[in-house]
Amino acid sequence: MADFDQKLLALLDVVIDNYINKGEPVGSKFLHSLEDAEYAPSTLRKYLNQLEKAGMVYQPYNSSGRVPTIQGLNTYIENYLVMQEEEKSIEVLNVREWLKQLVESIWGVADGVVVGFVRNDEYYYLGINNLLKDDMVSEYEATRNIIRFIEEKRIVKFIDSKILKKNQIYYTFIEDHKTLISCLYAKITVDDYDCIISIIGPTRVNYKKNVAIFKKILQSLCK
Repeated sequence: MADFDQKLLALLDVVIDNYINKGEPVGSKFLHSLEDAEYAPSTLRKYLNQLEKAGMVYQPYNSSGRVPTIQGLNTYIENYLVMQEEEKSIEVLNVREWLKQLVESIWGVADGVVVGFVRNDEYYYLGINNLLKDDMVSEYEATRNIIRFIEEKRIVKFIDSKILKKNQIYYTFIEDHKTLISCLYAKITVDDYDCIISIIGPTRVNYKKNVAIFKKILQSLCK
């Protein structure tokens, strides 16, 4: 929408909010008396007239303030829903970035591949090279199966099927294509979004080290 349309929508929002609170028609003088008023009374009257011509508000009687129409109420609600979605999008972006940084911060010290995802949203993993150590060459087929298990997001599907308590460490073993995969994971909450952090690898990983990493992460989140 154009900037001018946004101003009209913002004014409609104020008019309807005050109409709901007061139960009375809302006029330009009252709007000008509000602390956050941005326009002179003449400008407010002009914008109110435009809202009336657009069918958003009407005057119950001459010289009264404005009352929202059904069309105005529908627009008010739709605009609010759009704003909520925009705010949610910003929140999700922040959570994604935080989770990505967490994965990046621990993959270099974890024994295995670090996997993180926001439930029903973004997916990050780092540390495939952790599975390509010299002493794993003889287990190439198992390593390939683990990498496929991660890249095809089957790990996401597996963990998403679980009911998890917040900030509790879980450990399990998954058999996939005759390969036994170790999986350490925990649910954490970031800005009310459920996220999963996990370390995936073969059965020959440093379990104590990985658990210690998780404990440190969970302790830092509980502060």
